[in-house]
Amino acid sequence: MRTDIIYSSDKNAQECEYFLPQLTFLDKYYDNATDYFSSIFFILKELGFVRSSFLEAIVSREKAYPTGLPTLPVAIALPHTDPRHVIRPFISITRLSRPLAWNEMGNDNNTLYVHFIVLLGFIDHDSHLKSLQKLMDCLADEEVVQTLRDIKNRDTFLNTLTSRLQSDKDL
Repeated sequence: MRTDIIYSSDKNAQECEYFLPQLTFLDKYYDNATDYFSSIFFILKELGFVRSSFLEAIVSREKAYPTGLPTLPVAIALPHTDPRHVIRPFISITRLSRPLAWNEMGNDNNTLYVHFIVLLGFIDHDSHLKSLQKLMDCLADEEVVQTLRDIKNRDTFLNTLTSRLQSDKDL
């Protein structure tokens, strides 16, 4: 695996440093969003990424402000919460084995069925905007998404995603 892509200190690759193998999950199944949040919280807490307040904060925020996006070719969820609940910045990406019901951002009466959950943990409000835009553009690319859906190995998945993010220098 090319660790220079994931752990690069190159300024052009800064947004990729948030992606870590231990926070990348393939073909996971959850009964609902709360089940997902509970499962990921224990991992994030154990690894020192979030405070004890994170679980309650993320569940409350998702109920108040849903984060499902009707992107094409597949819907994604981009849950996040206030930076005060985050100790170290991260992006955790989960590819689901089956689409999960998730309320749509800006239209919480509409349920989407998401294929990817991209949990964002940033320590300030401004640092993540460019990274988020690049990630959303990447996950809106049908060819990229199909490739990510077919990959079986976590390291290959992460390498493919971060390489694609780094190649979009003009975004």
